[in-house]
Amino acid sequence: MRFTIDIDYPPEKMAASARRWQTKEHFRYADRVPVAFCAVPRFFAPIFGLRYGDFFKDPETQFYWQLQFAKYRIENIPEDACCGNTIYVGPYFDNVVNASAFGAEIGWSDTETPRALPVIRDVSQVDAMPIPEPTSGLWGRVLMWWHRMKELAAETRVTFNGQPGSVEMNQLSIGGEGPHMIAVDLVGDDFYWWMCEYPEACHKLLDKITAGMIHAGKAFRTVDPRPRGAYGIAEDSAQIASAEMFRQFCVPYDNRLYEAFGAGLKNGRGMHMCGVSTHLHKVLVDDARITSFDIFGYQVPPAVAARNLGGRAYLWGNINPMLMLKGSKTDVKRAAGECLEAIAPCGGFTLGDGANVCPGTPVENLAALTEAAEEYGVPPGMHFEPLSRQ
Repeated sequence: MRFTIDIDYPPEKMAASARRWQTKEHFRYADRVPVAFCAVPRFFAPIFGLRYGDFFKDPETQFYWQLQFAKYRIENIPEDACCGNTIYVGPYFDNVVNASAFGAEIGWSDTETPRALPVIRDVSQVDAMPIPEPTSGLWGRVLMWWHRMKELAAETRVTFNGQPGSVEMNQLSIGGEGPHMIAVDLVGDDFYWWMCEYPEACHKLLDKITAGMIHAGKAFRTVDPRPRGAYGIAEDSAQIASAEMFRQFCVPYDNRLYEAFGAGLKNGRGMHMCGVSTHLHKVLVDDARITSFDIFGYQVPPAVAARNLGGRAYLWGNINPMLMLKGSKTDVKRAAGECLEAIAPCGGFTLGDGANVCPGTPVENLAALTEAAEEYGVPPGMHFEPLSRQ
């Protein structure tokens, strides 16, 4: 075997986490609200003294570090991410995969996440922009790395508490950035005033982006036809738009993606949005018809999220990442308790960050969320035991 890794994590904890996720699907809880973090490679790299740029060196290097990150996460971070004897891996390039495929240059750094650099400087360039092939830019690298990592997974021995485990590939995907988010990557901040001054050109660009994403997404699913359990989109760059602008420049294109990839899925219309999104909640529910609001921004008060979205969408969030980074465990736990009090009674809630765990965040502050969930327990009338346990 090329790689060997052993993980120490109690099977009873895996089973309990699995029950929590099963129950949440029914907008109820088994024994407490599940806890999950958006802890991505940039959080783990400093723990291992890894220069972040080296994480993107080649598929073998990234595969190795994903194994190390997974072991550390399972053994040290108290959450409900581990539900069985399997580690999941796959190509990872932060949030620049789609922008790269549409022609954006990528700025790589040893200390920061890669950034998409705008390439469309004038509205006249929109007409000339082609719809890319599924092998364009980082789409092509994702495909190649996915196949190589699949080979490496077959050469890896994993054990959990001495018992055989496995390494499985994440489902092959082009990534979750929404069309508006990609448009801003390609154009830069000018896209915001273009929406007012050149709406036809903006719609044409968004249409091309959406068509390219659907074409590539379907091609990827031909390579990896395994059934998907959910589908989601991120529209971080659109949260500063008015509700009407969001309705015009995001909803039609997001809905095309939802219809292409989320149809028939119980959670097939997921949305992630950092920042202040309160003014968009009605549009998200009525027009985009979202089924989940995932790791939404901490700027949204939990009581507001509960009032606007509770019971109509799964909610995941939304403790301030900077509080988690710099605050005391007592303060983090208090914030988690307030979040639980506001949102948990709606059902279908996952407690977590809002959004992204910052590098350097103390593990004890992450533990504060799980402790708060355990102390809070199950809201009245919200207990439900999954069928597998009956």
